[in-house]
Order: sequence, then C-alpha cells, then structure tokens
Amino acid sequence: MLKTNKNELPNNFTTVTLSTGKTLDVLNSAVIYGANASGKSNLVLALTTMLTIVGSSFNYKQNESIPGVESFAFTSNGVSEFEIDFINDKGVRFVYGFSATQEKFIDEWLYQYPKGRPQILISRDNTSTWGEMNALKGSKKLLKDSTKEVSLFLSTAYQFNNEQLSSVLQDIFTLKTTIVDFQDPHFTIAQVEENNKKQSVLDFLNNADIGIEDIIIESHEVNVDNVPEMARMIVEVDGIQQKPKYIETKIHIVHTDGIRFDLHQESSGTQKLFFLIGVWLDVIEKGYTLILDELQNSLHPKLVEHLITMFHDSKVNNKGAQLIFVTHETSLLSQEIFRRDQVWFCEKENNATELFSLADFSVRKGAENVEKFYLSGRYGAVPYLRS
Repeated sequence: MLKTNKNELPNNFTTVTLSTGKTLDVLNSAVIYGANASGKSNLVLALTTMLTIVGSSFNYKQNESIPGVESFAFTSNGVSEFEIDFINDKGVRFVYGFSATQEKFIDEWLYQYPKGRPQILISRDNTSTWGEMNALKGSKKLLKDSTKEVSLFLSTAYQFNNEQLSSVLQDIFTLKTTIVDFQDPHFTIAQVEENNKKQSVLDFLNNADIGIEDIIIESHEVNVDNVPEMARMIVEVDGIQQKPKYIETKIHIVHTDGIRFDLHQESSGTQKLFFLIGVWLDVIEKGYTLILDELQNSLHPKLVEHLITMFHDSKVNNKGAQLIFVTHETSLLSQEIFRRDQVWFCEKENNATELFSLADFSVRKGAENVEKFYLSGRYGAVPYLRS
C-alpha cells in the first residue's frame, strides 16, 4: 500500500506522519485482478486466517491441529508463515509475524520502530526458545510459561491483560476481512439501533438510487423448541446453564411509496449493500482497513465505483481508511479511478501465486486504455482459453 513516486490522482493516497517525524504516503485503496484459480481469494483467506489465529490461539488445545493452517501442496516444507507490516494511529510502525505447522507454532516475532530503529517486543524460535525482548515491559516469565506450543505469545499476553501487547493486538484488528460475500447484517443493525446512525444508513442506500424511506428492525424471543439445535444460544447466569434462548431479528425495508418488504424479499444487490453499509461506514469513520473478496457480486459497476471513490474523497475519508479488494469487474480499470500503483495482478508461476503491480509496466499516463490492454493479455493475469 505504499505510494510510488508517480504523479497522479493526489486524492488517492494519504500522507501519514510517523513517530520519527518523517512522512509516508500510503494508498487509500488497491484492487486485485487475475484469472480464476490464480490465488486472489487465497490472499484474502491468508489474512483472515492470520487474524483468526491471533484472536483465538490462546484457546487452542494440545494435540489438536491449528485451524486454517494448510501446508502448500507443491512443496515438502509444511511450515506456513504470516507477516504484516503496519503503522498504528500514533505513527509507530510495527512488524508482526509467526510461522506454524498444523501441529504447533515455530517462530514468532514483533518489532516496533518508534524512533526508526527496530525494538524487539517478541522473539520466539523453535516453539519454546526465547530471545531478548528488551522493549517489552513488565514480567515476561509468566507470559512465556503460559504460552503453549499451539498458542501465540501475543494472544497469551492479551489474555493476561498485558497493556503493551494488547494495544498491538487491537491495532492488528483494525484490519476487517470478509470472504466472498458479506452476509452478516448485525453490524448494520448495530449502526441503526445502537449507534444512532440510521439516517447515515438511509442516506447511503438512497445514494445508490434504491428509493428507501425507512428501516424497521424488530427483535423478539422465539420458542426454543421451534429453533434448530445448531441455531440455539446457550446462556449462563452466574455459571449456571439456563434454558437456551433464541432471538429472531427481522429487518423491514420501507420504500418511498410506503410498501414494506422483509430484507430477504429484496434483490440480492440490495441485501448485499445492506450487509456492507455498517462495516463500510465504520471503517471509514475509524480509519480502518477493509479487505474484501468479489466486491462486485450483485452490485452494478457504477455503484461499486461509487463505493470505491468514498475512500478517495478526503472529506469523507478524513482518517486514511484503506480498501483492498478482489474483483473481475474490468470496467473499473481506468486511470481516472485508480493510480497505476493501486492496480495489482495475480498469476500462477510454477503452481505458486505471484502478485505484481501495474506500476511495474510502462503504462502511458492518462492515455493507455488499461482495461482493453489487460483483457488482451498485455499485463498477464488472464485465462488463456482454448477452443
């Protein structure tokens, strides 16, 4: 997400002031193209898997495989490695990563750069060998002793309320990832009911020319005997298990002519837009990073373009929120929408995915028809079809 020195579309990046006093230009969005089975979705899946592991590994049990870790099928090396490089809201750069097999974690590392040089917060080798962690404050022995083979040190520190590492973990979770099609309405429901942002949600919908007057949300408890067992919620009060409860939520959309529909009666495009609204507004408001697979599904290309350009509008996106998404919608491949360094391609090379940028090619600024040249195969990352 680092900007190159290309001089184009100045609204498409944000200048961040680092804790060292220097500045860094970071892109507000990036789009990823590629043929089917080229590895685009795996990039999103890898990020999602990493976040899931970071948030859950403290509860993993010995002798059980680490969920989501799958060794690359075309190599004998069964180790998977994950790493992210990010800047928090105080301008401090961090690099966090770990490697793991399905059976245990191998290495784990965390560096911070408050003054430009790396300071070590976590140094773990060969599962249980610990290096110097001079930048980590407080007692380290308890955290080391409590970190299992199938647990991350970072996750363990969070469970033990280590303030320093808990802050880093929360920074990591400013990445919001969703796979294939965002289908959970609860975030949007929370925006409407709990955060008093109903009008913002309505404005968002009506900017898409859908013609909606109101959103009515009704929740009530359902007789648990009429609910499938998998959907039941087990409730405990003071450690005592109570009778399972199930809360049913109905979402009604009232159109401008007064006609009311349940959300599931609406088109798939309207439903997807409703699912997206809550997280979309939250990410932009808080300056988070949103990562999506197949953004274009069920949405008109002009609507997708509108959603993207919200991240390029400094008045709307005034906290440097970022969008990374996968798509097959080539009408977005325009130099009027994206800088050349915002466009990425996935291609298989010896069964492994290679990720490269449009900025790697000699593309004439403002003159080249990027969509046409991409579909003709000039940049690669397209299927080669045989008659």
